[in-house]
Amino acid sequence: MSLTPMKTTTKLSILAIASGVLALLLGIAAAMLCAYAYTKARMPYNEEGSYFDGVAVHHAGSEYVYGVVGLSFGVFALFAGLGAYRLFKRAGAARRGRNADDAEAGGSPG
Repeated sequence: MSLTPMKTTTKLSILAIASGVLALLLGIAAAMLCAYAYTKARMPYNEEGSYFDGVAVHHAGSEYVYGVVGLSFGVFALFAGLGAYRLFKRAGAARRGRNADDAEAGGSPG
Protein backbone atom coordinates (compact mmCIF):
# COMPACT_ATOMS: atom_id res chain seq x y z
CA MET A 1 0.00 0.00 0.00
CA SER A 2 1.59 3.26 -1.07
CA LEU A 3 0.83 6.60 0.41
CA THR A 4 0.20 9.37 -2.05
CA PRO A 5 1.46 12.83 -1.14
CA MET A 6 -1.09 15.51 -0.37
CA LYS A 7 -1.90 18.07 -3.00
CA THR A 8 -0.43 21.52 -2.56
CA THR A 9 -3.87 23.10 -2.32
CA THR A 10 -4.86 20.74 0.48
CA LYS A 11 -1.69 21.48 2.43
CA LEU A 12 -2.13 25.22 2.00
CA SER A 13 -5.78 25.05 3.02
CA ILE A 14 -5.00 23.04 6.16
CA LEU A 15 -2.20 25.42 7.12
CA ALA A 16 -4.43 28.43 6.47
CA ILE A 17 -7.23 27.04 8.63
CA ALA A 18 -4.80 26.13 11.42
CA SER A 19 -3.24 29.58 11.29
CA GLY A 20 -6.66 31.22 11.32
CA VAL A 21 -7.75 29.20 14.36
CA LEU A 22 -4.48 30.08 16.09
CA ALA A 23 -5.05 33.77 15.34
CA LEU A 24 -8.59 33.56 16.72
CA LEU A 25 -7.50 31.84 19.94
CA LEU A 26 -4.61 34.25 20.46
CA GLY A 27 -6.91 37.20 19.83
CA ILE A 28 -9.42 35.95 22.40
CA ALA A 29 -6.63 35.37 24.93
CA ALA A 30 -5.23 38.85 24.25
CA ALA A 31 -8.62 40.49 24.77
CA MET A 32 -9.22 38.59 28.00
CA LEU A 33 -5.77 39.39 29.40
CA CYS A 34 -6.05 43.08 28.53
CA ALA A 35 -9.53 43.25 30.07
CA TYR A 36 -8.22 41.58 33.24
CA ALA A 37 -5.28 44.01 33.36
CA TYR A 38 -7.70 46.93 33.03
CA THR A 39 -9.89 45.50 35.81
CA LYS A 40 -6.88 45.04 38.09
CA ALA A 41 -5.68 48.58 37.38
CA ARG A 42 -9.01 50.02 38.56
CA MET A 43 -9.03 48.17 41.91
CA PRO A 44 -8.95 50.40 45.02
CA TYR A 45 -5.48 49.54 46.37
CA ASN A 46 -4.47 50.74 49.83
CA GLU A 47 -1.32 52.74 50.62
CA GLU A 48 0.72 49.51 50.76
CA GLY A 49 -0.34 48.55 47.24
CA SER A 50 -2.64 45.69 48.25
CA TYR A 51 -6.32 45.00 47.74
CA PHE A 52 -8.27 42.23 49.48
CA ASP A 53 -11.42 41.17 47.64
CA GLY A 54 -12.64 38.67 50.22
CA VAL A 55 -10.87 35.68 48.70
CA ALA A 56 -7.41 36.79 47.61
CA VAL A 57 -5.00 39.67 48.10
CA HIS A 58 -4.15 41.50 44.88
CA HIS A 59 -0.92 43.48 44.67
CA ALA A 60 -0.42 46.63 42.64
CA GLY A 61 1.91 46.30 39.67
CA SER A 62 0.74 42.94 38.37
CA GLU A 63 -1.61 44.68 35.94
CA TYR A 64 1.41 45.81 33.93
CA VAL A 65 2.56 42.22 33.48
CA TYR A 66 -0.91 41.12 32.38
CA GLY A 67 -1.09 44.07 29.99
CA VAL A 68 2.28 43.32 28.39
CA VAL A 69 1.42 39.63 28.00
CA GLY A 70 -1.98 40.53 26.55
CA LEU A 71 -0.49 42.98 24.06
CA SER A 72 2.17 40.48 22.99
CA PHE A 73 -0.58 37.88 22.43
CA GLY A 74 -2.32 40.51 20.30
CA VAL A 75 0.81 40.97 18.18
CA PHE A 76 1.15 37.21 17.75
CA ALA A 77 -2.53 37.04 16.76
CA LEU A 78 -1.96 39.76 14.17
CA PHE A 79 0.96 37.87 12.61
CA ALA A 80 -0.97 34.59 12.64
CA GLY A 81 -3.94 36.32 11.01
CA LEU A 82 -1.76 37.84 8.31
CA GLY A 83 -0.18 34.44 7.71
CA ALA A 84 -3.61 32.83 7.43
CA TYR A 85 -4.70 35.49 4.93
CA ARG A 86 -1.62 34.90 2.77
CA LEU A 87 -2.06 31.12 2.94
CA PHE A 88 -5.75 31.37 1.95
CA LYS A 89 -4.75 33.60 -0.94
CA ARG A 90 -2.06 31.15 -2.10
CA ALA A 91 -4.42 28.17 -1.79
CA GLY A 92 -7.02 29.96 -3.90
CA ALA A 93 -4.45 30.78 -6.56
CA ALA A 94 -3.24 27.17 -6.61
CA ARG A 95 -6.84 25.95 -6.95
CA ARG A 96 -7.33 28.19 -9.99
CA GLY A 97 -4.15 26.80 -11.55
CA ARG A 98 -2.04 29.90 -11.10
CA ASN A 99 1.39 29.92 -9.57
CA ALA A 100 1.03 30.34 -5.81
CA ASP A 101 3.77 32.98 -5.78
CA ASP A 102 1.73 35.19 -8.15
CA ALA A 103 -1.01 35.45 -5.53
CA GLU A 104 1.36 37.08 -3.06
CA ALA A 105 2.67 39.54 -5.64
CA GLY A 106 -0.88 40.47 -6.62
CA GLY A 107 -0.23 39.68 -10.28
CA SER A 108 -3.02 39.01 -12.73
CA PRO A 109 -3.15 35.87 -14.89
CA GLY A 110 -2.59 37.45 -18.23
